[in-house]
Amino acid sequence: MGGAFSKELGINTIPLYLDHAWQRVEPADNEWNWDGEFPANISNYGHLALSKYDHVVVRLGVIGLLAWNPTEIPGWVDRDNLDGSFKEAYGDYVKEAVRQVKQRNIAVDVYLVELESNFAGHEIAEGITNAWIIDWIKWEADMIKSIDPSAKIVIPLTPTEFRPEEPLDNIGDHGKILVSDFVERMIQADVQFDAFGFNVASGAYDKVDNWPDLQKVLDKWASTIDKEIFVWAMGYPANNDDHLPFNNPRTGGYSEDWQEEQYVNSLKLLLENPKVIGVSIDLFDYQEPGLATPFHWGLVGGDVAQPETLFKRPSFDAVKECWENFAR
Repeated sequence: MGGAFSKELGINTIPLYLDHAWQRVEPADNEWNWDGEFPANISNYGHLALSKYDHVVVRLGVIGLLAWNPTEIPGWVDRDNLDGSFKEAYGDYVKEAVRQVKQRNIAVDVYLVELESNFAGHEIAEGITNAWIIDWIKWEADMIKSIDPSAKIVIPLTPTEFRPEEPLDNIGDHGKILVSDFVERMIQADVQFDAFGFNVASGAYDKVDNWPDLQKVLDKWASTIDKEIFVWAMGYPANNDDHLPFNNPRTGGYSEDWQEEQYVNSLKLLLENPKVIGVSIDLFDYQEPGLATPFHWGLVGGDVAQPETLFKRPSFDAVKECWENFAR
């Protein structure tokens, strides 16, 4: 965590994806299975006693479930009735999850209300409008605050400003809209959120291809949006595993020198920006079972299926050194 938090980087921050644990936690209506602690989660961190960690990011959303992890929706839930029985059941799960966080004294820094905004028009959500998405976010944020009034809520967004090759040919209530427009609409709707969040991810998703890209968009958002910013994941891959095109040709390719430059300069930009309240980077002992640094981000090399072959790339230590210099 960085920015105003100025907290430790590494194993002191754990992301907990409770939106991908619903089936395991509530196998039957109002029958809870917390196993004495929170369950294993989608981030590959195994079975965690979260109370021993200083900082936790809790993600609670729904479109990720519907689009990519439908098997995590309990079988007893009617997933075809989004605004009816599905919403009621998911609301009960969200409230119980926040209660569990409080009862276990887990040090939650932020809740990510992950609806994958800008997903209007997605194949799993035909007919869903941006207004519907904002209504859902408002409903869920209000629920979280009703259980924990001090909760800090971040809304992760898909930053269309990063995608100049994808023109916004539909900026009405269906289809993609600019982050700044979406945030303004949430403010107008009185959504109770503290910050908007995004990935700094070069490649498949947000296409922040280099630190100057990040500088440009941070400057724009900081001057036009009256909200704080939370970067809930950052990664510059050392190879193009997804084989997707990038916005701009890379003079440095995927070299380790290039990768180190992007990580260090991006981290400095984020830590020095007064509007950035948090920066979350998974940076674990790369051979510790259950706590592996995400392999596809390129901080770690080797064969992920054979832990004994894993090794730290120069960018791993460069990020750590940058953070330690900031902390001093």
